[in-house]
Amino acid sequence: MEPTVSVWMITYNHAPFIAQAIESVLSQQTDFPVELVIGEDCSTDGTGAIVQAYQARYSDRIRLFQPEQNLGMMPMIEATYGLCTGRYVAWIDGDDYWTDPYKLQKQVTLLDADPDLAFVFHKANLLDESSKTICPASDPILPNTGGYLYLTDFVQPSHPVITLSVVARNSLGDKLPAWFFKLPYPDYGLLLLLLLNGGKAAYLPDCMGVYRIHARGAFSSLT
Repeated sequence: MEPTVSVWMITYNHAPFIAQAIESVLSQQTDFPVELVIGEDCSTDGTGAIVQAYQARYSDRIRLFQPEQNLGMMPMIEATYGLCTGRYVAWIDGDDYWTDPYKLQKQVTLLDADPDLAFVFHKANLLDESSKTICPASDPILPNTGGYLYLTDFVQPSHPVITLSVVARNSLGDKLPAWFFKLPYPDYGLLLLLLLNGGKAAYLPDCMGVYRIHARGAFSSLT
């Protein structure tokens, strides 16, 4: 059976966190099929062995891509995005996790009901691994447009979407434009492409995931 949602997870050196990320996906309660597509980029800390064990145990639910040598973030995105065959794509990295078992169900229900929605995102918490403190991320500033966000609302220094919160319509195909792969980080570019492709974004105030801040995080490690 073809998946309704492909959960897209890229991981590199996430050994302390990857099991929690995968379990949070496997625990989703839905009335539609879900697949987990994992791109594991030749980690040096044992992450590869962990995801292999999960794939062997849940071979009907997990698809694993492991290159022979480390690709780097953007080439790994290029190699794995096209593997997501579901009608919708949910985003989560290997060091983050979801906290609501009905997250995917809630978001897909909204997407199914409104064909003009490019993606749905939600509130999330931030976990600082160094201090073990957790706090809510800031709510987005919603314009007076019925609670929806449009392309122009994302042209700001700090866009309001946390990657792990996104479930998007799978409308970009397996070929992304060449300029996309010149970006230093992919999430903002993908959001803009989805909105340029037509539509709007909806925000759910439910807090349904945790973004982990730690020294090895691709974005959170930046000064």
